[in-house]
Amino acid sequence: MKKILAISGSTKAISTNALYITAISRLLGEEFEVTNFPSIANIPHFNPDLDQENPPQVIEALRSIIKKADGIIISTPEYAMGLPGSLKNLLDWTVSSASFSEKPVLALVASTQGEKAYQSIIDILTVIEARVLPQLISFAKAKINNEGAITDEETLTALKSTIDSFVASMENG
Repeated sequence: MKKILAISGSTKAISTNALYITAISRLLGEEFEVTNFPSIANIPHFNPDLDQENPPQVIEALRSIIKKADGIIISTPEYAMGLPGSLKNLLDWTVSSASFSEKPVLALVASTQGEKAYQSIIDILTVIEARVLPQLISFAKAKINNEGAITDEETLTALKSTIDSFVASMENG
């Protein structure tokens, strides 16, 4: 069984991005074990002075769970024309460890607009050597219901195609 780590880029307890993670988990099916990362809000501010031989325990745990995963799903909104600071902070903590190196990452930007965050997450994940499979869903809230079912056929079709590429990337990795 393939292990997938899902990270919501939103710090809200109930968010559109968490709903998209639910939808993707269902579309993946039972042959995948999807584990949701508890919350990006609990990651300490990145500090290069702390990123030495003994980084904070929560960072060690983060890096370990990323390395053990066969693939990563990130679903994030766009805030102020970019990635949410908490998600960028989490990604910054992984740079020196190469946790994302060669890791397949389904990077979903589910937001009202999302173009700036979309380009930003592609750029960041490329720099940290992840194998990025990006998807932008603009006006995302209107395309999913409160149970995590995608209600827009075009969005569902596009997302299924990205998921198929993500699964193939895990199998070919």
